[in-house]
Amino acid sequence: MYVKIAHFINQLRHSFWFVPSLMVLVALLLGYVMQRVDVYYYHELGWELTDPAGARAILTTVAASAITVAGVVFSITMVVLSSASSQFGPRLIRNFMRHPQTKWVLGGYIGTFIYCLMVAATVRGGDSGWTPQLSVTTGGVFGVLSFGLLIAFVHHVFTFIQAPRIIQDVTDRLNETINILFPLSALPESRRDALSAGVMGEVPGEFREVRSEDGGYIQAIGLEDILDWASENEAMVKIDFKPGDYLLPGEKLGVIWCESSQFDAGRDLVRREIMQGPERTDDQDVEFVIDQLVEIAVRALSPGVNDPFTAINCINKLGGVITKIVERGLPGGLLHDKNGVLRVATKTYTYAGLLDAAFHQIRQNARGVESVSLSLIDILARLKEVDTMAAYQAELRRHAELLREDVQKSYTNEKDLQDFMERYSVFEQASE
Repeated sequence: MYVKIAHFINQLRHSFWFVPSLMVLVALLLGYVMQRVDVYYYHELGWELTDPAGARAILTTVAASAITVAGVVFSITMVVLSSASSQFGPRLIRNFMRHPQTKWVLGGYIGTFIYCLMVAATVRGGDSGWTPQLSVTTGGVFGVLSFGLLIAFVHHVFTFIQAPRIIQDVTDRLNETINILFPLSALPESRRDALSAGVMGEVPGEFREVRSEDGGYIQAIGLEDILDWASENEAMVKIDFKPGDYLLPGEKLGVIWCESSQFDAGRDLVRREIMQGPERTDDQDVEFVIDQLVEIAVRALSPGVNDPFTAINCINKLGGVITKIVERGLPGGLLHDKNGVLRVATKTYTYAGLLDAAFHQIRQNARGVESVSLSLIDILARLKEVDTMAAYQAELRRHAELLREDVQKSYTNEKDLQDFMERYSVFEQASE
């Protein structure tokens, strides 16, 4: 249940409508409350700032300005999203939509518009003229504050579209995801290599397959609810996928070992707890956020952009991310009940998968770009010093050898090749 709630909240954080809708509701409530205050305390206030005609003029002017600027803000947002998508990749649109500043600005202007219209409708002229002075004053204050919102929005936009800022934003989100998916653990050294290799273990018994109903990307898996069900029914569940994997319709999700009478309930539970969607998300998919950094680097290396500095920045950030993951340790994918009985086995992350996601595409697109290749071998050498685990060291050596082969084929300058081989020697000597 917690995973479903967290998944729903994350979806709300990436939507443009939720915060503005809340602010519109607040504006409606505030408009009603302020009018009640004016009615009950009209005589006690003892001051009048304007007459009904002036009040209408103020409110209609503020309302018209607010809705006009809201349209401008929306247009600027679309331009920024289009520019960011073409320059840095369409996957980064989610990061921009996740930022609250744009939503607060849109909600502020739309809320101001709604509030002013609501108050203007209560202003009465003629013999029974009545002006809600406090409500009108509040509307004027909202109009003044709107200038501050616009300035804050422009500052946010011009800050966000800078490449270093976008890279840092993705890195921050990646660190948040790592903190959730890779909690600090005190695994004994003897178990770390086994867990890192994704060992699932053997469970005796007859398994029955669970197949997906629809296709799509796995966005999150509610392992806690699956574990609770398996513990209560003395069953065992094995899931063959992890968040970020794509499921085909009718594809085998995994298997369940349980009594025949319990299988239907277990199958339905597993299907419910494996949340799918048309796109990958960062709920439980750390490789998706890694792919965002990689996409920025790959686009920077394209002939039309040719920006190796941005690619090197991404490589450095990826090195920091891999270091953090290694220090925390990979989850083993095996969940036991309170009695220590294995109940759930799921596909998990491996060092091979994480390092492939981080460096394969950058290496492939950096052929012939000497500065990026040198940066790659440098970061691999530094990563080699982080830990001595056999699985981790083997994957680093594999990537270094692939990089060396590419460099030997693509470098045309002997001195550049000599420079690389000297750094490769540093990699070989690291942690020895």
